Amino acid sequence: MSAFRFLLFTALFFTFYQVHAQSLNFNGIIRDAHTKEPISYASVYFKRSGVGKTSDSAGNFSFYMSRFTPDTLVVTYVGYEQYHIPVNDSVNGKTMVIELQRGSATGGVVVKSKINKGLFLWRKIMSRKKQYNRTNLANFGYEAYNKLEVDIKNFKADKAKKSFLLKPFAFVFDNIDSTSEKEPFLPAYLVESVSDYAYQKNTKKYFENIKASNTKGFSNESISKLMGVMNQNVNVYANYVNVMDKDFISPFNDNADVYYNFAVPDTQMVGGRKIFHFVFSPKHPGQNTFEGDAWVFGQTYQIQKVNLYLGKDANINYIDRISVFQEFIPVNDTLYFLKRDKFFADFKVLGKQSLTFIGRKTTSYRNIIINSDSITNLFKTQNIEEVVKTAPGSNQQTDSAWKALRHDSLSTNEKAIYATVDKLLAMPKFQRLQNTLKFIGTGYKQLTNYEIGPWFNWISANGWEGTRVRFDLGTTTGFNKHIYLHTYLAYGFKDKQFKGKAEAYWIVKRDPLRFRLHASYYNDIDNGISQLGDVGQDNIFSLAIRKPGINRKYLRLQDMRFEVFKELGKGFSTELFLSNRQYTPLKNLPFKETFPVSEGLPLSSFDVAVKLRFAYLEQFIEGDYFRYSLGTKYPVAELMFTKGFSGILNSAYNYTRISASVKDFMKISPYGSFSYKVYAGKVNGVVPFTILENHPGNDIYYYSPGSFNLMSRFEYLSDKYAGINVEHNVGSGLFRFTALTRKMKLRQFWNAKAVWGSLSPENVALNNKTGSFKTLNGSTYLEMGTGIDNILKVFRLDFVWRVLPRPLPVEKSSRFGIFGSFQFQF
Repeated sequence: MSAFRFLLFTALFFTFYQVHAQSLNFNGIIRDAHTKEPISYASVYFKRSGVGKTSDSAGNFSFYMSRFTPDTLVVTYVGYEQYHIPVNDSVNGKTMVIELQRGSATGGVVVKSKINKGLFLWRKIMSRKKQYNRTNLANFGYEAYNKLEVDIKNFKADKAKKSFLLKPFAFVFDNIDSTSEKEPFLPAYLVESVSDYAYQKNTKKYFENIKASNTKGFSNESISKLMGVMNQNVNVYANYVNVMDKDFISPFNDNADVYYNFAVPDTQMVGGRKIFHFVFSPKHPGQNTFEGDAWVFGQTYQIQKVNLYLGKDANINYIDRISVFQEFIPVNDTLYFLKRDKFFADFKVLGKQSLTFIGRKTTSYRNIIINSDSITNLFKTQNIEEVVKTAPGSNQQTDSAWKALRHDSLSTNEKAIYATVDKLLAMPKFQRLQNTLKFIGTGYKQLTNYEIGPWFNWISANGWEGTRVRFDLGTTTGFNKHIYLHTYLAYGFKDKQFKGKAEAYWIVKRDPLRFRLHASYYNDIDNGISQLGDVGQDNIFSLAIRKPGINRKYLRLQDMRFEVFKELGKGFSTELFLSNRQYTPLKNLPFKETFPVSEGLPLSSFDVAVKLRFAYLEQFIEGDYFRYSLGTKYPVAELMFTKGFSGILNSAYNYTRISASVKDFMKISPYGSFSYKVYAGKVNGVVPFTILENHPGNDIYYYSPGSFNLMSRFEYLSDKYAGINVEHNVGSGLFRFTALTRKMKLRQFWNAKAVWGSLSPENVALNNKTGSFKTLNGSTYLEMGTGIDNILKVFRLDFVWRVLPRPLPVEKSSRFGIFGSFQFQF
């Protein structure tokens, strides 16, 4: 090569290099794609040149290069998918936001060591667990700010705007956020609360005062109480973390080494202190465990922050992913306390490509006090374990007041939500759409001060009435906020008889202790609703699930009653009943003439009853007139005493009856849940079958938890009885051992129901002249069952065996049955 050509080549090369190797200066932040939390100490490097560094504790990084050619930036972090992005001079002077998606919990990193450092670190953390678990403190308190945002993803905005139903509300789609995340989403709803919370270990007590609550569209105080922190606390040091009412095994469970693999892939120095990156992943698929990681300080082994992610094989419905994040800050020289936490969940009801609802709950904590005399003094006057109060006017805080109350300001999306919801609630078209959806879902249609429904009771059929039609009419709060009136009229085209009911409720007092009066008149066929509990036979759905070959028994009841309900406090309530009942057997039951009386009318009774109920710390959702129990973590006990009087309103019988029951639902993690009901009763007096204990049977193929499903209605009578029902829901059980059943999220259970009963000779002589009934004669009736739950997420299949009593050769009774039922559960 000539000297001239060499010089020309060299000049062109350096000219080309100067053009393409320019300086580069940019910075960035690395964060979790789901929780938006910064990712500390992630590895960031250029693939071709190899130049790299780690992000700081806040997830930040920056690069300055005097000479740079286009390259690919690679970001890696244990537990996340590797991230690649082309980089050129277009990023100069900009801030890059990099969001990592969760991937393998080990991230492809293999840590070779003769000592299992992960297990060693876990044992060190566990050695300090009792010290750092906040529930082991003598007491503590704080101010909490709760914020719950609901967003919608995976929807077609253009189609929605053209929809007949949604076109009037097209302005809602102006709030679509297409920049904050990889996929556009629509911020849909936001609720906030600010509360003071306190806890005491001995004697264990909890207190919460909700100072402010912003629940647009819900003025209900019970909703505000549920938005507090009392029901939403996550404690990573606990053995189990409750997610959607299911217990998941914590990585800091006392036996977590049985369920988790542990690793320590990284160690950093922060402020002169060593901090370990602690990573955990499930050992076995199909168990309710987490994946995730934590940063743990050396020497003290306190958790500085922790991320929990739902394992992909966890048996939970409608949830695509769940993330829990918690960060701790020092409150004194020896203790870190919770500073903030996040709980994010993606709900997909109909499948992977269906509409997705994203719930984002964030909580921050201020004014933390520990082991304080002020908390001790607060609890001196609290006589029960838990108290949740709402301050007067908590739902009426002004915008300026909220600005002072919030721990941080609202984002642009959050402000837009409030403006949109206010506009929607004021629109008559939206109100009509709400009423239409309520009518379809609940069966009730509101017409200003009145409501009709439920629609599924409008038409049904049975062997006595033939085709039956029914129409209900009730009042709403527009008529009166404290008095509810309801009536219905029904007609059978075969028996050509009208039936009906009229009733009135007066809510004399709602808070703090409820006081209610109820009066009613009922004249209709006894459809077994009280027997079956879940599904009565006075609706259109029962037509398709009745058992064939059953001699259905029909009975008409005329019932006048008056009830007084009063809460007494500390979980106690009492109810007084006065009732006058007149029965008329219609088919397959002994007629009135077989029950001669000396006074009054056959099968007519007047009785006074008192029920005492104890349900400690039971929670409720308040409706307009009625409230709906959310249950309690303690057993529920009931005791009822009834006295029947002859000679009053054509009553023919003197008798006494006493009954009692105890029931409970318990989580026995990690072995699922267990429920039981124990009950007993006795009737003193010679009385007809309408007063005796008719052990509940089931005439349809819809499974009834409170009935003997292979027993017919009115099959067995007793005047002295005792029984027990138990059910153990195992969870995944045996289904977790195969990939197919894990994917289907099938669940396993077993149950047993037994009753012991007897009937006095006098009552046998009175009631069994025609051989219509049976008695157990002191023996046991036993049903046992098992089955498959969570089929297609909503269906349950029960296989039930009638074990005792053994049938006589002349008896024809079913020994085995298959029953179905539906339920919505996570």
